[in-house]
Amino acid sequence: MEWYRLKLIGLKSSKIRALMANNKRYKDIFTNLDKFINTLNLTIDDTQLIEKSKQCERYLEVMDYLERNRIGLISINDYRYPDSLKNIAKPPLFLFYKGNIELLSKNKMISIVGTRRSTKYGELCCERVVKDLVDGDVVIISGLALGIDSVVHREVLKYKGNTIAVLGCGIDIYYPKTNIKLRDEIEKKGLLISEFPLGTIPAPKNFPIRNRIIAGLARGTVVVESSLKGGSLITASISLEEGRDVYAFPGDITYPLSQGCNKLIKLSQAKLIVSGEDILDEYNWTKINEEGKKLNRLIGIKLKIYSVLKTKMHLEEIRREVSCETSELLSNLMELEIDGYIQSLSGGHYRRRL
Repeated sequence: MEWYRLKLIGLKSSKIRALMANNKRYKDIFTNLDKFINTLNLTIDDTQLIEKSKQCERYLEVMDYLERNRIGLISINDYRYPDSLKNIAKPPLFLFYKGNIELLSKNKMISIVGTRRSTKYGELCCERVVKDLVDGDVVIISGLALGIDSVVHREVLKYKGNTIAVLGCGIDIYYPKTNIKLRDEIEKKGLLISEFPLGTIPAPKNFPIRNRIIAGLARGTVVVESSLKGGSLITASISLEEGRDVYAFPGDITYPLSQGCNKLIKLSQAKLIVSGEDILDEYNWTKINEEGKKLNRLIGIKLKIYSVLKTKMHLEEIRREVSCETSELLSNLMELEIDGYIQSLSGGHYRRRL
């Protein structure tokens, strides 16, 4: 991770980005440094800093600290760096991480954000969306802040799902203090990431910067409870700017913490949802829990019967939809009931059991 030398000696991120785009490895820049002076508009100060980076003592100290504390570091050139994040307006050049870095390579990712002053209603919304998304093998991203973020992470862990916490401080800084146990559990079972240098305190300006990563990693962002000026709306705005989807739970029109969500829905900036299944349906993502695995085993006429049986239906209604002989239909209905997929009711009616 020698590219990080350039960050430590104070070279501007725009210059580092340009050098990384034109060189596969850090050491390659010294072979063609004279050429880059013109093509990348490097100043004399820039070239002096670049040369100085080769003897950067701080680099060795940082790498030693990372190794001792089991902290990883990847650059935008690393194969593990997610394409979704590469494609945002200002992707972070470096990411510190603790935990399962492989989660960044997952295709199904959704961010969930909300107020730090969550209510019982907001917590209920989190429960409804998280359980469905975990069943759909979706990686759930949030910011480890108090309130909705914390509820989201806890719910994911409760259902043994995958979660990523994006920090607004250095990865060596424990913030908020009340979330230390939660953070430790995410580190063991999920992933912590931060673009901020070691030792960076959680200053207010960091969180809008952090929010672009929360939005950028995900296919879409869910907003659960937000005032009209909440940080969650910043994340939603970034998501829209980056061409991502935004979802929101509607709330009481008289309650301040519902105004942000209601406004997003009113302006058609967010799609109204009432559960995680709404999101799974949007992307045709299927559930992979035990029931989902069982449904995936259905084929042929049994699958067709199950598909049309969306509400309670009479035998004749099913037969007209499926277009088969009554004897064949009855035989398959019996097998579906034995296997637990459907239930027969009085009067020749049937309904789904799963």
